[in-house]
Parts: sequence; C-alpha cells; structure tokens
Amino acid sequence: MKGSALFENDVPALGQISDDGRVRIVGREGADLKIAFFGNSITRHGRAEALGWQGDWGMAASSRGKDYVHRLLTYLEEDGRRPACCIANLSEWERTRDMRLLEEGYAAAFAFGADIAVLRLGENAQLQEHLAAFERCYVSLAEKLQNGGAKVVLTDLFWAFPPFDSFVRELARERGYAFASISDLGAKEEMRAADRFAHAGVALHPGDRGMEEIARRLHAAIVEARF
Repeated sequence: MKGSALFENDVPALGQISDDGRVRIVGREGADLKIAFFGNSITRHGRAEALGWQGDWGMAASSRGKDYVHRLLTYLEEDGRRPACCIANLSEWERTRDMRLLEEGYAAAFAFGADIAVLRLGENAQLQEHLAAFERCYVSLAEKLQNGGAKVVLTDLFWAFPPFDSFVRELARERGYAFASISDLGAKEEMRAADRFAHAGVALHPGDRGMEEIARRLHAAIVEARF
C-alpha cells in the first residue's frame, strides 16, 4: 500500500491525549443505553498547537458536535434512545500493543459497562510491520469487551489497508459482531478536511462530511444488528 494516505498521515500516535485524560465518560441522567468508543485521533484528539489543532474531539471535525461520536449519539437520540457514552483514545496502545497499558490505563472504560462498544482502531498500528501482532491484540480487545457484556461493533480503516480491512470484516462475520465499512472514505477529498488545516496529517482526517458518513454507517450497522 505504498502511497496510501494511511502511511502519509504524520499526526503522532503518542501524546494525543494526556495520560489522565485517556478516558472521558459523559453520563446522562435517565440513560437507557451505554455506548463506548475505543478509537484514536479520529475519535478524540486533545489540543495540539504544533499541529494547528485547537479542538478536543474527533480530529478534524469543525466542532465537538460534528465529530462521528456525537453525530452517532444524535442519531441514537433521534431513535428515542437516551445514551450515555465513554470515549477512549487508544492511540498509544495501537502503537505499543501493550496489554498491561490496556488494563491499567483504561480501567475506567471497561468499568463503564458498555451495552455497545465501537472499535474504531488501527490507523496508528504500524500495520506494514506489525499486522499479525496487532490483529492478535485487536481480537483480545474485542473478546474482552464481549465477555464484559457489550455488543461489539467494528469498522475497517478510514485510510484503506486491505489486509487489515479484510481481517476486520471476516472477524465480524465469524464472531457475530456488527460491522461498518468506511475504508472507501479516506481516498475521497470531500470526506477529508483538506481545505481547513495547513498541517497535512490533520487535513487527511475526516472533515464534517466524513465524520457524518462514519456516524451514518455505524448507525445503520447498529440498527441492522438490532442492538
């Protein structure tokens, strides 16, 4: 996949979120659905002056309410649900595949007790060198969430990498997880934030249209799975 946007993205995997801010839980009084998002910068990236990024939500949406997490929450609310959510940035774990970090750094995310867990991961995993190792860790994470009682929803990558994208699709089929394919989006300029950021890596991230489409596809997968 030489030349793929997956390998052109130079937003660092480390330091996207402070250690004490890796997990954000947003409760809602009277919630009837708990949904957790396990992701990377596309899910949430803290403010980064060096990158020209001023937000603390999914990079590079124009506002918190425009990222895919919050757009999906809006879709669920329109369905009559009252969701509470947990947002976890696992970018460091993607790179290190350190299962101790997963246990120690994200205990609050697992204690959240999600009814639905969305895994929106893989872009930072150095897949050209560590595909098999990351796949094993990814399976372990999905199993941990399922064993904790969550209905699991998987996506492939925003910037396509067919070996991993096909692996995720097959894993979902084998295990009965819901699946939303988004791997066609990253190659489409209209789905990226190309005109909003000088930093090339940030500009490769999904803009508002891309975020909306990710949310729409996730919502469709959740509805189809009757979660």
